[in-house]
Amino acid sequence: MTTRIHFLYRIDMWSRDGERVIEHLAGVEDFQVAMATYRAACERWPGMYITLSQGARVIESPIRLRQEA
Repeated sequence: MTTRIHFLYRIDMWSRDGERVIEHLAGVEDFQVAMATYRAACERWPGMYITLSQGARVIESPIRLRQEA
């Protein structure tokens, strides 16, 4: 059995300043599962900066919204 280390989507928890990843929470192949995982992580750690990304493309992020405001 081979352990996968690369996935299409990733969910990460970031430092408050948005400069570094504190913890990689999940790697997922399916978009719907990735969205559900992202939402669950946001509920589990309210107030933390959690992102859902696909490669370099950020799909969901409170950091992005904060910087655009």
